[in-house]
Amino acid sequence: MRKLILLYFLTMSMFMVGQTKQENPSWIGKSNRILNPGAESNNDGAPLNWKSDFSLGAESNWVSEYGVTSHEWNHGAKKLGLPNNPGNNYFRLTVNKNEETRKLNIFQSISLGDAQIALQKDTVMADFQFWSGITYPNKTNCALAEVKVFFKDVGGKTLDSIYVKRVPSEFRDLDEGTPEAEERGFNVMHEMVLTKKTHQVPRETQTALLHIQCEFPCAKFIDEEEDETEGELSNTFFFDNLSLGFYKK
Repeated sequence: MRKLILLYFLTMSMFMVGQTKQENPSWIGKSNRILNPGAESNNDGAPLNWKSDFSLGAESNWVSEYGVTSHEWNHGAKKLGLPNNPGNNYFRLTVNKNEETRKLNIFQSISLGDAQIALQKDTVMADFQFWSGITYPNKTNCALAEVKVFFKDVGGKTLDSIYVKRVPSEFRDLDEGTPEAEERGFNVMHEMVLTKKTHQVPRETQTALLHIQCEFPCAKFIDEEEDETEGELSNTFFFDNLSLGFYKK
């Protein structure tokens, strides 16, 4: 009996230690290495510390304030759809049927120079999280967003990656069909969804490249003379509270 009791407590102790390590990982440096992860810092609509392959245009104000832009959230009594600790701003990437605005991206390179010793001695895990939403959650809307973290060696070669794809049908309007939505005349209470990914980091990794790309890839569009809606010809993806940290497993 004593042996059984001792075995029970030993098993529970090992379980609790395992849980503690998982909940309180041994971070290598900061728990979030992304600079300006919530678009709080920006210059004329372009988020600071981020780069893009596309120039800033009137159709894509890349940063927006909560509660300011039509069809989006507010900080009133009803805070449906908002991510945890949303701050004031979020990333707002719009793509549409026009050839010059079918694609839009932002990216940021993150150095892992201080993690080289840990990478050689231990198993290092990447903890990646972000909140995302969309303007039109129409199943027929062809827009998509691809969020990737590339692990690159000293020569820039990709060793491995984290990949997340988001499409309109994965999101929903939290007020759809309610009296509030009918009073407004359109649906606005969008849902922000949390995505979490963990991935082992290759030992040769020197940098992590976070790359977000939105696209409207439809090859054929409704005739402009026909009755068409904005929800069929464009879409806007929202991102907030991006986080990328590394810890020893």
